Amino acid sequence: MSSEESLPSLSELEKIIQRANCFAVVWVLVEVLLVCIVVAFVDWERVLKDPLTSFVVVLVFVGPTIMDILRQTFQKKREIEQLKEETRFGEYDKYRLRRLVDQTLDRLELTQPGPPVYVTPEKSLNAGAFRLGLGGFLRSLNGVYLNRQLLHRLTSAEIQYIIGHELGHYYRYYLLSQRFHSLSLLLGAVLALFVSQHVGLSNVFSIINVLVCGSFFSMISSLLINRHERTIEFLCDSFGARVNGVIVSINSLLKSGIDEEVYFAVLYQQLISRHDKNLSAIDVVEAAQSAIPYGHRTREELEKIVDASIRQKAQKNGALSVKGFLEYAWNGPEEDEGVDEQLAEFKSVFNSPRLPWEQMLEYDAGVGLRESQIENLVGLLESHPHHVLFSIPGEVEGTEITHPATSRRIRFLWKNRKEIESDLMR
Repeated sequence: MSSEESLPSLSELEKIIQRANCFAVVWVLVEVLLVCIVVAFVDWERVLKDPLTSFVVVLVFVGPTIMDILRQTFQKKREIEQLKEETRFGEYDKYRLRRLVDQTLDRLELTQPGPPVYVTPEKSLNAGAFRLGLGGFLRSLNGVYLNRQLLHRLTSAEIQYIIGHELGHYYRYYLLSQRFHSLSLLLGAVLALFVSQHVGLSNVFSIINVLVCGSFFSMISSLLINRHERTIEFLCDSFGARVNGVIVSINSLLKSGIDEEVYFAVLYQQLISRHDKNLSAIDVVEAAQSAIPYGHRTREELEKIVDASIRQKAQKNGALSVKGFLEYAWNGPEEDEGVDEQLAEFKSVFNSPRLPWEQMLEYDAGVGLRESQIENLVGLLESHPHHVLFSIPGEVEGTEITHPATSRRIRFLWKNRKEIESDLMR
């Protein structure tokens, strides 16, 4: 169904998360009990006698999570209080950014100073929130992460919607099982250790046993999290919209969608023709990312900028020594593995009918849509259920991953606008 009635109400989603967290409490207690039981059966004297094997068993299980934490740790970022006095992101300096954050916290009735807010050099209109359920351990990673491009492309009110959305993830709308995911890792690690002591690591089959047994409870925990990810995104949208209203939030979503659509189209064309330039997919993505400027550019301008960067990369690769050529010949196919198949899947995105809403509503990117135009947009979305709002992965039905399609997010905000904006009327 595509009618407005098929979209959940705000109160319905809040009840879903409440029920999920009630179940999560039980699950966390079960995990604590299981950890205690398994720990009691592990032969710790054997662990001390053969620490290397035990370390390898545990590392195989928790390794991916450790890598994620390391990537987050070494990600380029700067907390806004640590920015230099002369640093500017468009019209923003450290003091204006701090005021934006403080005003957002006040309007959402959250205690100041709130979590750390970092600026990253990423060039997409996106942001993130990170909060490890590890107490004070690795606490410096916790915070809200704003991509720098946001500060060059969005208005102050739209940036506050983004900050509010991420604060929703950080403070209010999350699953307890997600905050206690480290407990699942601990359970999996000690279980893998216990199994390895009984089946050994003498052959491939025994190693597979360790991995399967050790991953079981982490998989269940992940399923519980993934099941409610879209619900949480809707709720965080509503939380961010409480800062400056639904109209501002919808315009922010539209700008993000347009930006991603342009970049996706440009990158897709370059990836299709990468073999003509003797470049790998990684080469193309890196060259495109480095070339994208901060601030607004038309699609034609962006195509020229990215194409020039990729041609320069190709010329540089063409001037490599024999050793460099052999390295490319050796590593290139492996780097490109699966890219052509993925591009074939992406082709279906462009074949999906796109709603020409900009022309139909006379959209002005500098001004955005007014209330009456948004109402007409929602009407267009309702009357054209098989059209996408943007030609990008995640917008086509069946390709949504964690975030709902932008069209559904807009319709959800519009349907629940009175309840969302009731706080603004106080």
